[in-house]
Amino acid sequence: MSIFLPATASLCESLLAKENQCTEQISSPLKRISTCNSDIRSTSGARVMILLIPYHADVPMCRVPWMNWAIIGITVLFFPLCVTWDDLTPLGKTFTLGGSSWLGVPGHLLVHGDILHLAGNMLFLWVFGNAVCAKVGNLVYFFVYLGLGVGAGLLSLAIDGRPSIGASGAINAIVGMFLVWYLLNEITCWFGYWFYYTAGSDSFSVSSYWMILLWLAFDIWGALRGEGNVGYVAHIAGFGLGCCLAILMLKLRWVRLEPGERSLLQIFASSNTRHKQKRSPLKQRAHHGNTDSPIK
Repeated sequence: MSIFLPATASLCESLLAKENQCTEQISSPLKRISTCNSDIRSTSGARVMILLIPYHADVPMCRVPWMNWAIIGITVLFFPLCVTWDDLTPLGKTFTLGGSSWLGVPGHLLVHGDILHLAGNMLFLWVFGNAVCAKVGNLVYFFVYLGLGVGAGLLSLAIDGRPSIGASGAINAIVGMFLVWYLLNEITCWFGYWFYYTAGSDSFSVSSYWMILLWLAFDIWGALRGEGNVGYVAHIAGFGLGCCLAILMLKLRWVRLEPGERSLLQIFASSNTRHKQKRSPLKQRAHHGNTDSPIK
């Protein structure tokens, strides 16, 4: 979910090639968009690099999101148990979705191909997952994360057909929920660039929907191009499932918005109201015009 990075060979690519072309559920945010920069590379190496990393979401939280912290901690602890330097361990193979064991259905969420894959996923889970966990509650969040991750993975397996690893389905689902509930809240990002012999960095804040929709656009673009070992289907499926669940929870009043918060539904409703108010005077003028006496 970072934006541009020079494409590089990685351990995850070799791992998944060995595992029957197993696809990553989310190439790490540090690596997922790396192929977008391949057109501006030279044969001698990368000349241009642009990196965009979110690190803070401006969302007041009414409770401590310890369940999200626990999921991140458990996932990090599982990493060395599932991956060696150049291959998946027997446990990693067992936890591969679409592999030889049904344990891969939930277990693939714990398996990551390399350190960038893990670090990028956990960064996004930290930024977006804390806010969602605080909103729905810690115990509910566990089942939301697991259920959406399994759902996205199974949809990816049914549509794409390749075995897969990684927590991207669940994480993109959490991002989808965040968009529905907090689309106007700001995301603070670190921005770094390297342009030939010039480098620099800065940070900026922007409404979350700009960044989330940008990442979604890259997923759709990647899915249409059918690039590499990235599980774009899982990304898109997870995002859609998360949005649907967040809307359903609002409709059923399973979650409550705090004062000052505006959800996607509220913004659409207010937009429709303003549109109707603008059209109402036009309809009245048209109605009065139609009641004029005809010219004889």
